[in-house]
Amino acid sequence: MRKVPKRLTLATLTVCTLLLLTSCSQSQIYAADKTSGVYVAIPKGWHKIPNTQLNSAESKSTAEGAAERLASVIWQEAYTTSPEVTPPSIFSLDAPDGAVVYVRVRDLNYDDMNSISYNSLRNLIVPITTWLEDPTKANSKFMLHDDYERVEKIARGVRTIFTFADPAGISETVDQTALVSDDRSRIYVLLVRAQTKYFKKHAKELQAIGDSFTVRGNK
Repeated sequence: MRKVPKRLTLATLTVCTLLLLTSCSQSQIYAADKTSGVYVAIPKGWHKIPNTQLNSAESKSTAEGAAERLASVIWQEAYTTSPEVTPPSIFSLDAPDGAVVYVRVRDLNYDDMNSISYNSLRNLIVPITTWLEDPTKANSKFMLHDDYERVEKIARGVRTIFTFADPAGISETVDQTALVSDDRSRIYVLLVRAQTKYFKKHAKELQAIGDSFTVRGNK
């Protein structure tokens, strides 16, 4: 019987070992838009809602300025723990089933560029600064857990973690990062949302998603 050279055998074993290690280490999904240099790590097994489906859902919005905002979107993507979550619900304030991650990159128009501030970034989905300034106007379950500046390679803004009551009165916790590019021409947003009881149970995993959000800019 013809013997296999030892060098070939060792090489084969080395390749197999590397492949095994690589497959074992892929415990995350990397949502990324390379053209805008945005990356976020999502736990493996979550369900993706791609850019095309989100664009289609957003195009049906009748809110003022919705069409203009959609036309300025560079990239958006969502991930959910439940396959039952639909694209339209990504844009809703209703507390989701399980958890939802939504990432968005959008160019700013001239008015946005002149008016954007850290407060407007905090107020991206609910009027946090108003609720803080006048607690009598605050949402019934509003609680600010954390709020601090985030600085990336070409952008800076705020990361705000808070709880509020959704339209049905369900307690919802949001980990929101909103950054604006240094030239004020683009906004980068990451939202991690879940019912508060779910968020508390999976806090380490969900906050790690916010930690992983990276903005490096155009290549």
